[in-house]
Amino acid sequence: MSYTKLASDIIKNVGGEQNISSLVHCATRLRFKLKDRKKANKDVLQDMNGILSVVESGGQFQVVIGNHVNDVHKEIMNQVNLGDTSDSSNESSEKVGILSKVFEVVSGSFSPLLGALAGAGMLKALLTVLTIFGWMSAESGTYFVLSAAGNAVFYFLPIFLGITVAIKLGANPYIGGTIGAALLEPNLTSLATAEGTQSFLGIPLVLMNYSSTVFPVFIAVLIYSMLERFLKKVIYKDVQMFLVPMISLMVIVPLTVLAFGPFGVYVGNAIGDSVLFLGEKSGILTGAVMGAGWTFLTIFGLHWGLVPIMIGNFANGGDPLGPMLAAAPFAQIGVALAIFFKAKDKQLKALAGSTVMPGALAGVTEPIIYGFTDGSLYDRHFHSVCSCFRLNISLRI
Repeated sequence: MSYTKLASDIIKNVGGEQNISSLVHCATRLRFKLKDRKKANKDVLQDMNGILSVVESGGQFQVVIGNHVNDVHKEIMNQVNLGDTSDSSNESSEKVGILSKVFEVVSGSFSPLLGALAGAGMLKALLTVLTIFGWMSAESGTYFVLSAAGNAVFYFLPIFLGITVAIKLGANPYIGGTIGAALLEPNLTSLATAEGTQSFLGIPLVLMNYSSTVFPVFIAVLIYSMLERFLKKVIYKDVQMFLVPMISLMVIVPLTVLAFGPFGVYVGNAIGDSVLFLGEKSGILTGAVMGAGWTFLTIFGLHWGLVPIMIGNFANGGDPLGPMLAAAPFAQIGVALAIFFKAKDKQLKALAGSTVMPGALAGVTEPIIYGFTDGSLYDRHFHSVCSCFRLNISLRI
């Protein structure tokens, strides 16, 4: 496949370079923010080879590519000059709901970390298998080195999220990362084990473990982004380089430790406890609802909204959502396997086979959803898919 031509066709049919406010990508999608979505030719894009589907959600125009999204993204960026995407004049005038904005920030913050999180998670799973079968000792130096590689991204997640959230909100990413790092700094963490009550300017501190947490840094960087914009308006430009970061850190880090951090941890714990409570009362119903809803959240790119809850649950000892949601990706993998083994069309068979491994190993099922189960390939592969399942019903159902 020629990524150069595909990228050129995508640029043309989203309204041209001048209609693109910004562009990022996640595991399978190009996420455009367009100045005028009416200029985009959605029908043409959906019919292109190399594009699985097109979704408009969360104020974004999402073009679902699949496993090759990174290659297509690079080629598009080589062909366009988006300039400073933080410039408010480039933003779309289209009104977006608060909930959509929240999901957009969450999705945009976790998307750059997807590879690291998936790779580290697979490494941790591999170490578990090796130790269970006795092929590696959990006390060996080899295990500790590999364990450090698998645990690092989760332990230092506040730092990484501080960077990505700041980028998404248009703030200085290195200050955002510093705010996250401050929560893990040894001098601060040592206060939790020190004797007596600790205070800041006479205000008692509520100290807790912030490793692997999500909500505290989200709240802190959100407030920081607003503070930074205010400071840049009132501080003389010649001294902004050091004065804005200094004041930001002096204000945000103490506020995080005093208020945002505990609040975020308590909120995360409360949500996790609520899910656990519901699961204890009716595990079957909870699993059915969560499993059935996951695919629809994925279709609209809103599934990242549950990721902070799941990571917060892991930090507290275990996550019940993962097993509940597992039914959805396993069902999608089953669809892809059935098509792979039964389809007569070589192109359809190759597409089905290429979607199985990402789903099985990393839970990335968008290629399956947009390739088969949502009917986006209806026009191209109707007869092949029908023959696979011997069903005389429309795939659009």
